[in-house]
Amino acid sequence: MKQLLAIILMLAMVFCFSACGGSDSGDGGSTPTANDVLYHSYGQQPYVTLDPRSENSNGVMVLNNVYETLTYYNDQTGEIEPKLATSWEEKDEGLTWVFQLRDDVTFHDGTAMTAQNVVNSIQATVDMGMGAAYIWDALDSVEATGDYEVTFKLTYAAPIDIIASAAYAAFIVSDEALSHDTEWFNEGNDGGTGPYMIAQATGDSVVLKGYDGYRDGWKDNQYKNVIIKETAESSARRQLLETGEAQITDTLAATDVKALREQTDKLTVQEFGTYTNTILFPNHDCEPCNNADFRRALAYAFPYKDVINDVIEGNAEESSGLVTRGLWGHDDGIGCYETDLDKAKECLDKSGIDYEGMTVTLTYATGMGEYDSLCQLYQVNLKKLGINLELSPMEWDSQWDKARSNKPEDRQDIFLMQWWPDYADPISWFTSLVHSEDDIYFNLAYISDEKYDEIIDDAVANTAIDRDKAEQEYIDVQKQIYDNADLIPIFDDIHVYAISNAVSGVYENPAYPTCIHYYNVTRN
Repeated sequence: MKQLLAIILMLAMVFCFSACGGSDSGDGGSTPTANDVLYHSYGQQPYVTLDPRSENSNGVMVLNNVYETLTYYNDQTGEIEPKLATSWEEKDEGLTWVFQLRDDVTFHDGTAMTAQNVVNSIQATVDMGMGAAYIWDALDSVEATGDYEVTFKLTYAAPIDIIASAAYAAFIVSDEALSHDTEWFNEGNDGGTGPYMIAQATGDSVVLKGYDGYRDGWKDNQYKNVIIKETAESSARRQLLETGEAQITDTLAATDVKALREQTDKLTVQEFGTYTNTILFPNHDCEPCNNADFRRALAYAFPYKDVINDVIEGNAEESSGLVTRGLWGHDDGIGCYETDLDKAKECLDKSGIDYEGMTVTLTYATGMGEYDSLCQLYQVNLKKLGINLELSPMEWDSQWDKARSNKPEDRQDIFLMQWWPDYADPISWFTSLVHSEDDIYFNLAYISDEKYDEIIDDAVANTAIDRDKAEQEYIDVQKQIYDNADLIPIFDDIHVYAISNAVSGVYENPAYPTCIHYYNVTRN
């Protein structure tokens, strides 16, 4: 209980400071008790920066409770819903978008939100040009065309309704907060409209307190005091759940998850689907992976079920196409390769390549423990086919630099990487990983196919005006990618949480990765 007592003491000091001269918008300075505190024990630092204009890493789990966006993606219905906007209209074949705003929203400093705040927020993010500002690449101009009306003009058709729901780079921020630099935000200040304010930020922890002026109000069984604190060791986080000190944790080691599953009287282990998958990128620029039959052999040789069942211990599912389950553009009918060494050998023989004794290099990022194990299993299977798989674990920056070398012969044969979309749209798998690139960025299989490019470009434009047609185009491209083994998706991630039975409402929307909306969590 020592850690919980330390947290309560810290909260008491924070709220005492608020009452003695801090913000008047929070909880009036009352000291919380143990039952008042929702404690999320996290395996990493909960933010890189708290600047809503630039953060696109762990900090989204904090910022999505403090700031809000114009729209929100409902993963249960697949629909875009109003948030700070009430309605919107697409015009001019997707080149103009007009949003109507709520008129009852206030920032944490008490000022009312108007259309000009929206304009200033989007423009500030674009001007800073950091983090995920690139999601606004299509933007030509944004202006207030009324007190509560905003008009976006685009250089090419784009789904602004989806982009405006992004987990990062789409937050609406007060003018006062926008006048400050990143250091000001990292000191624990904010300028949001969401249900929580940042009370304290220390690098390894963030304290949130409820904003009393939040338009939807508060109920007695909601948590107005939240702490997100780093505890790196999985076993230590498990213990915090077992003792009842913490109510939420995630990213646990498989052995800890197995132990917690047996403690149903205290807690629940819950799995949430994600929009994250792990993919093999075969090098299309050089032999032997520029041969489609050789790539198919690589696909048949991968030990999919052994990896999912034994390495990841069920915390993933087999992929079907590039787009993950639950997101539009996914189709279970695309199918996935199954481990079949006989078929792999048939493909190798058909390729015409002298593969006996050949060495193929595979690079992957260090720090991902399961990557070591899954690559070693893959190595064993390829060895049975007469191919030596040389494994090269590297720091991410080094792995990426090697993959982007100006000399194709200096690059790897196979690149292993995770991928997830910037917002609830399959576009990033295709424009980033498949579409031809003059300067290599994330097309790390070096695919260059004019037919793919044409279909992808058309799908991007259709997303704004005919989403059903765009979806079918994305599915068609995925079927061709599967047939040619241009890319080899190996599994879709599942995010596993351990949750105390003392609370309800914990849910992770995969469009907002790692984010729990604490406003929806209640005491049982």
